[in-house]
Amino acid sequence: MAKKKETENLAEELAKSFERWEHLREYGGSDPSYADGTNMNLVRNHIMYYKNKMVEQYGTDYEKYPEIFYREVPPKVSENYMARAGEIKDGAAQALEYYISDPNFFYLLANKDVLTEKEAKQISLHNVLGYASGLARAIKDGDLITMRRHAGRPEGYLESFAQCATRMMNIINDRKKEPEQVQGDGQLSLFQFGMETGQRR
Repeated sequence: MAKKKETENLAEELAKSFERWEHLREYGGSDPSYADGTNMNLVRNHIMYYKNKMVEQYGTDYEKYPEIFYREVPPKVSENYMARAGEIKDGAAQALEYYISDPNFFYLLANKDVLTEKEAKQISLHNVLGYASGLARAIKDGDLITMRRHAGRPEGYLESFAQCATRMMNIINDRKKEPEQVQGDGQLSLFQFGMETGQRR
């Protein structure tokens, strides 16, 4: 019974791997770091692994081999292959338009020099602004992996702009609420003191 279950699992996993490879070829994936070609070749390795496991188990007992075993192993593809490249480029260009016209992004850009370096790090200002500049660079360089991250979910980056802008506003507003600092050595001059006391008479 256990052997039969293991056989069914191998056949099922092999079928899933073929389906996964075809899906990546036609529609692509959502891996944030690797191209579709890299993942297709990884799935191809899985296919060969399951086939080899069947050979180990069944040997020359050909009646035990499931039909999926005889399906040809898909070809190895370029590691840089990306499905729907045209759609990704269009989506990335649209995302960049969203970014540079977003009021929160514009606010961050206009006030980035108001914050100290420590304050900028606290709200991850440089990282957040880098989303837009990084996408612009990816479009220029043809980096489809980076473009896909933005084309698929620009809303997430727009939300980051909004959150960062809110934190920046809070810092700037808190500064306005701080009491004015006494200049110099912290003591009033006799002239200043006279003016102050004179005003209270």
